Amino acid sequence: MTDKKCPKCGSRNFQIVDYYTRPYIYEVEDGKVMADGIGEESDHVKTTCVCRGCGHEWHPKKFEYTIDE
Repeated sequence: MTDKKCPKCGSRNFQIVDYYTRPYIYEVEDGKVMADGIGEESDHVKTTCVCRGCGHEWHPKKFEYTIDE
């Protein structure tokens, strides 16, 4: 779960892409985080979010979430 929203339109439906040596992809629907890809442990490089409502892409700061499914 996460309480983050798109900073442009306020939507709670967005994709999280965690970049490590391999990307981990998660879908977020109404704040519920669901795993959409599996990878091996490695060093974190960056996190990118893409809004499903308006298409805005951003790099969140101090972003925490749990995987719900």
